[in-house]
Amino acid sequence: MYIYIDMADNIVYFSGRPDGIGNRIEQLINIQEFCIENNLHCNYSWNNSNFRNYLPLISFDNIEIVNTKNSNNIKNSSNIKFNRTKDFRIRYKFDFNINFNIKYDTIIHVRATDRLNSNIKNDDYSNITELNIFIEKIINYVNNNTEINTYTIISDDNRYIDNIKNRINKQFITLSYDYNIPNEWLDYYYLTKPEKNIIMCCKFSSYSITAAVLANKPLLCFKQSLKSNLPRYKANVQFID
Repeated sequence: MYIYIDMADNIVYFSGRPDGIGNRIEQLINIQEFCIENNLHCNYSWNNSNFRNYLPLISFDNIEIVNTKNSNNIKNSSNIKFNRTKDFRIRYKFDFNINFNIKYDTIIHVRATDRLNSNIKNDDYSNITELNIFIEKIINYVNNNTEINTYTIISDDNRYIDNIKNRINKQFITLSYDYNIPNEWLDYYYLTKPEKNIIMCCKFSSYSITAAVLANKPLLCFKQSLKSNLPRYKANVQFID
């Protein structure tokens, strides 16, 4: 992480990590609070890699997000700490418009693919056995929760959507992807729009965690997630088990 603060112009130059959307959003949330509290603006370099390559389709007050990095203005400054307080209200907007007139109580995020590993690397990862246990618990939870009448699902593997949908007896809300917008941003947008809560169907995903923070909605997950990096996000966590 590279940071440089130009106190003469009240600008923070920040070189973002070339990682997933959730990791970048975490940085932007923390930077925004720091900038607002210190009357600063931020120039945030949205860096991509061959593995992680996304358009920046979201905006935050006090932050200019740019796709190129001016390395001459950015210096290592590891003594700067960005720590979000839980009651800080984030000021953001998506940089696209869709005809959003649907409602759902709950949205389930099934994170598989890169979060599954037969030899679990650390407490942010799961194996297929653990994921299947999470799925069973979520199906049982949604079916028996009288406050959930409608729900939807997003996932990086559509097989999980079909499997869960066929086993939940509540009304499933179909999401539209008929837009010229990358699916990873549509999914993230939909994660911020439930009426009641977000269910994280994995041990850890910054994607669903930061969406819950932006939406100011409860994040429903499992007690095993406390061993992951979840606590540092200061989300409104509620446990299913």
